[in-house]
Amino acid sequence: MLAELTLIDWLGVVGSVIIAGAYLVVSRGLVDPRRPVFNLMNLAGAVLILVSLYYRPNAGAILIEVLWVGIAIYALVSYIAGRR
Repeated sequence: MLAELTLIDWLGVVGSVIIAGAYLVVSRGLVDPRRPVFNLMNLAGAVLILVSLYYRPNAGAILIEVLWVGIAIYALVSYIAGRR
């Protein structure tokens, strides 16, 4: 199965690993979920998954990734606004 994955498939896999990694580091207490690194990881992962979904669409998956992008951007903007 791994040999059949395309570059686009791998982008989705890497995106999934980044999102799972974000939750792992937060759940282990290694990263504060209110800090930008957590939301940047979620944003990067969701964007990579969306790129893969562009080539292999799935409506439900696209919706959840668009929501993750929106949540991450909202959290980042809130963080930046709160620092001023």
